[in-house]
Amino acid sequence: MSKKTKRRLLQLFGFIIGLIFGYFNPTQIQQMFPALGITVGIGYFITSRVADDKEKSLDDLAWFPLLQMIMYFIIGGAISSSLLLALEIYSN
Repeated sequence: MSKKTKRRLLQLFGFIIGLIFGYFNPTQIQQMFPALGITVGIGYFITSRVADDKEKSLDDLAWFPLLQMIMYFIIGGAISSSLLLALEIYSN
């Protein structure tokens, strides 16, 4: 299995866990978004510095797949929790 395929599977895993967590705990995940978003933003900022370097690649960063998993967790959690909270608001 190539590195790209492994990274895509880890992204999918993070997305599915985010969907599940957002479905069962929509208010908790909404409270986690600021801290997770800042963490991912700083991580991608550091990653962009490495991506600009001609001698290094993103494969040199051991924490890059974890950063992507957290990003996809945020996306999955945002989709499911936002839909559930919106449906809750409109049903009342």
